[in-house]
Amino acid sequence: MTKKIAVCLAALVLLAVGQGMQALLLLPAEVTRFEGEQSWGPDLPWAVKLVGEERGEEGGGSLNAAKAGCYRLSYSLLGLLPLRQVEVTVIPRLELIPSGHSIGVKLAESGVIVAGLDSIMTGAGRAEPAKDSGFKAGDVLLAVNGIELKSLGQAAAALEDLCQEGVKLDCLVVRGTERLTLSVTPIFDVELKRPRLGLLLKDTAAGVGTMTFYHEKTGYFGALGHMITDENGGKAADLRAGRIVEASIVSIRRGQQGKPGEKQGVFGENSQPLGVIKSNTELGIFGLLARKPTAEIPPLPLGLKDQVKVGKAEILTVIEGDKVESFAIEIEKLFVQNQPACKGMVIKITDPKLLAATGGIVQGMSGSPIIQGGKIVGAVTHVFINEPKRGYACFAEWMVIKSGLLSEIESFSPPRLLEAVFFFCFSK
Repeated sequence: MTKKIAVCLAALVLLAVGQGMQALLLLPAEVTRFEGEQSWGPDLPWAVKLVGEERGEEGGGSLNAAKAGCYRLSYSLLGLLPLRQVEVTVIPRLELIPSGHSIGVKLAESGVIVAGLDSIMTGAGRAEPAKDSGFKAGDVLLAVNGIELKSLGQAAAALEDLCQEGVKLDCLVVRGTERLTLSVTPIFDVELKRPRLGLLLKDTAAGVGTMTFYHEKTGYFGALGHMITDENGGKAADLRAGRIVEASIVSIRRGQQGKPGEKQGVFGENSQPLGVIKSNTELGIFGLLARKPTAEIPPLPLGLKDQVKVGKAEILTVIEGDKVESFAIEIEKLFVQNQPACKGMVIKITDPKLLAATGGIVQGMSGSPIIQGGKIVGAVTHVFINEPKRGYACFAEWMVIKSGLLSEIESFSPPRLLEAVFFFCFSK
């Protein structure tokens, strides 16, 4: 009889452990919650005791954190056998201003970019005057002999006038955070029959995109929802001198199967920057506004990724001039993500007006904010090449975390350790 009781007790223990382990394994590795929100925690068949600076509720393993911060919940059996760790980020309740405004991204506020270094054929063989003078691809050429360079066309005309065989030119260059003066002497190119420096230049404009949101109090903004890469497409472009400016959409090339469409925009060369770029990440570009966009939209609360639902939503974007409009979309699929990534959901454009104008998702639409249930929940990031009505979007929560905004909010505190130790109790 005693043996049967022991077997029954062992079976009950194994059942409880199995149910609890399944619940623990289903926990996400990272969770975000707002201050003052209802407690969060797994539904375990055991009583759970939380120990640390912040106390949770006995019996459920829940976290009631009144103060924002980062918490690590470590679940272990009797405090001895580690089972699961969950990072819980508690953030202040945020209201952001959804944007949808078209922006031009400039790699630098002024000047032209050194795209590459060319060799020159001389009577004595090939020479590389620019390379020999210390130029590197990626340098920003600001001025030559005191003449400020403002655009690619103006720079080309100025260099054509200044380049004379054997006459040294003093060039003001920005490389990262450094300002350099490099001296280079033009060499006569026997193939092109004119003096040249061996510099291959490109404009500082990196294209047109869409601003997703900005925070009114701090001025922090987020845009694009994906990284701007270098010419090889493998690394993040250096945007330490980057700026954003207001853009106006003048035409749209409609998307077709196998051929993405594109918004075509212009922005004034002499207009003041809208903001400065601080970081270029896999979730987009982030920085500080110098001034607000011309058309301001009322603020909306941030929606966390587990609040996003499959179903109807809307995006804000521009298809003509600088007018931000709302268009209907459908959120078709959501991906479970424990780490920030730019493909968090699949969306489909359903709005007849937007489909007539663009054919679907087009280049330049990246960053268009997604609104669902009166909250900012995401941003458009990519188009399906063979199905332009559909594409990917990222979660707005990831963009906010990557933006650096949270560290600017006074109530956000440094990480703390909150240990969760559970023990068996069959009272439930």
